[in-house]
Amino acid sequence: MDIQLTDSEKIKILNSDDIYGIMQKILLREQKIDQNREHFWVIGLENNHRILFIELVSLGTVNQALVKPMEVFSLALQKRAVKIILCHNHPSGELKPSDADKDITDKLIQVGIIVNTPVLDHLIISTKSYLSFGDIGLFQELELSTKYVPPYKL
Repeated sequence: MDIQLTDSEKIKILNSDDIYGIMQKILLREQKIDQNREHFWVIGLENNHRILFIELVSLGTVNQALVKPMEVFSLALQKRAVKIILCHNHPSGELKPSDADKDITDKLIQVGIIVNTPVLDHLIISTKSYLSFGDIGLFQELELSTKYVPPYKL
């Protein structure tokens, strides 16, 4: 589901606070319908870091969302996003990344490298706060992981 943004919401992303400012509003809108389910969004960016699109790629259960790389990158490639940011909520309000959160981020980082559309960050959000994988150093740690690196040269 493509999230419609006003021109004033298509801001230049400079840091995780900028992302959260937009995503908190979207979460509050979405929560009127499915407040007890995980939502997983992809934010596509232009070369100048302006928001190109925000797409809901998975609506999950109370404690998980099924996220497939094809769903994450298909719109990014179609709309020619240069970079993407991942974002999902935890309905419990607990912002600590689960092992599944780390695992899917690791996998999507590698897919982004392969399709030349790098993942810049992953945010876990609630209505009151957020956690950025980049801000806590977890993103940089996952970038060094070889768990999902293909065993062959492209």
